[in-house]
Amino acid sequence: MHMSTSQAASELGISARQVRRSAANGRIVATKYGASHAFSQRQVQALERTAHRGRNWTDTVQKAALDLLATGTTTELSSTERSRLKQRIRTSDVGALAGQILRGRVSLRRAASDEAKSRFLAGLASELGLSGGGGLGVLVAQDANRAARKARLGLDDAGDIAVVEGEEMHRKALEALALYAYGDSRESSAASHWLAFAQQAL
Repeated sequence: MHMSTSQAASELGISARQVRRSAANGRIVATKYGASHAFSQRQVQALERTAHRGRNWTDTVQKAALDLLATGTTTELSSTERSRLKQRIRTSDVGALAGQILRGRVSLRRAASDEAKSRFLAGLASELGLSGGGGLGVLVAQDANRAARKARLGLDDAGDIAVVEGEEMHRKALEALALYAYGDSRESSAASHWLAFAQQAL
């Protein structure tokens, strides 16, 4: 189901102009019909969950944050910058953290069948206590678009597979961030707990 710009604005509690601006700068994916936009429920939900204020993190800071969430350490920053980033991660809202790290990394896709979709069950799902059926699939790959094409996943802004650009060493953190942002309420809640624990472990 898709929403109009005004419906998305009402759902998000912002103006229609802000929704159009979010679509223009890539914060939310929209389907254009002439001069009008249509937004999937999943895209609106992800924007709502990952809203954050302030400047966007650089690619280096995004990678350092993923290193910290995945391994507790990073070589991307100096010791002072690393300490500041750890503190920022520990005190950040999970949604703001997801918004900063996932920015520009995720596309939604759809598999041709349920059988094909089952190959993309998040490896983190069992750790989170999530069942194997339904829900959001996740594919993490360094060349995410190529991996998605190879797996024959069609672009679909309401799709049920999150294709995430990233490294294997960051897989769990990226799966948790994608499940938090794009998953159903149960997946989002479970991922939020996992991420909160990773934040506080720093």
